Amino acid sequence: MTCRAAAAAAGLGAFPAVLRAQPRTIKIGMVEPVSGPMADVGQDSRLGAQIAVDAINAAGGIKSLGGAKLELMTADSQTKVEVARAEAERLINAGAQLLTGAFHSAHVATIAPLAQQRRIPYIIDITAADQPTANIAKSVRDGQQKLQYVYRIFPGSATFGRNAVRFMTDIFKEAGVSPKRVVVLYSNDLFGKTQTESFLAAQKAANPGFDVVEVSPPFDAGDITTFAALKLIFEVWGLGLPGARRAP
Repeated sequence: MTCRAAAAAAGLGAFPAVLRAQPRTIKIGMVEPVSGPMADVGQDSRLGAQIAVDAINAAGGIKSLGGAKLELMTADSQTKVEVARAEAERLINAGAQLLTGAFHSAHVATIAPLAQQRRIPYIIDITAADQPTANIAKSVRDGQQKLQYVYRIFPGSATFGRNAVRFMTDIFKEAGVSPKRVVVLYSNDLFGKTQTESFLAAQKAANPGFDVVEVSPPFDAGDITTFAALKLIFEVWGLGLPGARRAP
C-alpha cells in the first residue's frame, strides 16, 4: 500500500461507519385496491403512504439506520382476493423488505400467511377482521412458528362491535329515544361477516334494549348502492321505498 493510500484509509477509518456507508434504501411493498369496486379507498391509502414516505425522506430518512431512505413499491389488487396475494408475492420477489396495505379483510387474510411464510414483516394499516393476526399470534404462542412477522395498527372487529353498541346506546339516550329494532346491513364477505358477528356478540352481552334484524345483501363489497341499501331496509320493515313506484 502506498503512503497516500495508507493515509486515505486512515482518514476514512476516523469517520463513524454510518457516515462512511452509503445510506441504504428500505423497500416497502404496498398492495391496495386502486381499481375495481374499492378503488377510491385504495387510491387514498396509496396517496397517504406516498405522502408519508416523501415526508420521512425529506426529513433525512430513518436516522437510526444512518439516514436510510424509503421506497414505496406499489401494486393493485383490483379488489380481487387472488390478485392481492399474487401481487404481494410479486413485490416480495422484486425486493420488498416489508409489506403494508391491502385494506380489504379478505385480501389481508390471504397476504398474512404469505408474509409469515416468506419471513417478510407485514404491517397491516387497515383491516377489521381479527383472524389474520390472531391466528398467526396463536401459532407462535403454541410453538408452531418461531417468530411473528404479521402485525396490525388498526382496531379489530371485536373493538368495533363493542364501540358500536356503546355509541349507539349513548346516542339513543342523549336523543331520548328507545328503538326496539336495529337493522344490520353488511356486505357478504369476510369484513361484513366478522363485523356483524362482533356487533351481535356485543349487543347480546350488553343487552341494550333493542333487538337486531340482520340483513345480508346479495352484493360483493363495494357494489351496494345507497338506494339498494334503503330498499333492503324498508323491505325488512314491510314498507315501500319512499318515492319509489311499485311494479305492476
